[in-house]
Amino acid sequence: NLTDARSWGVYHASLGATQGIDLDGTGAAGSASTYWNNTAPTTSVFSIGTANNTGAAQTYVAYCFAEKTGFSKFMGWSGNGETDGTFLYTGFKPAFFMYKVATGTTGGWGMLDNKRDTINPVDNTLSANSNSAQADDHDVDFLSNGLKIRSAGGNINMSGATYIGMAFAEAPLVGSNNVPCTAR
Repeated sequence: NLTDARSWGVYHASLGATQGIDLDGTGAAGSASTYWNNTAPTTSVFSIGTANNTGAAQTYVAYCFAEKTGFSKFMGWSGNGETDGTFLYTGFKPAFFMYKVATGTTGGWGMLDNKRDTINPVDNTLSANSNSAQADDHDVDFLSNGLKIRSAGGNINMSGATYIGMAFAEAPLVGSNNVPCTAR
């Protein structure tokens, strides 16, 4: 919202069109039918409702991302509360991973990358919703075909909580048969 100071509303396919979560907050996802007008986006259009942070007849900026084979992946997962956490298949070696707890607890948006951490586990976490210094918080292995959660913490792998995330490839290269190239 360019007119009023409002939170940035986030849509994620794992949450559906009746849920919303704020990019600049730590709260869990909540019922937000007025965010997206109860309508899932298509390949060319997204709907907005009447919420102040998405569509209250004011001017807005929207950043829209789509999943592209070998380039980007958007996912949801359930935490298991163990250091041997969930494997998240991306089909490529990630360069950047952003995640957020969506239900079951609250917590900020974490960001991990392969530039500040060049070996596994990747654990120097930046927060998208605060100006805090990086923290050695959540261990994640960046693998040739995905991500492996290596922490039992609440912000990334609490038992019973659900999470959303997005990853972008280190070397986005896809062959003519739409198969990503992951070898060195």
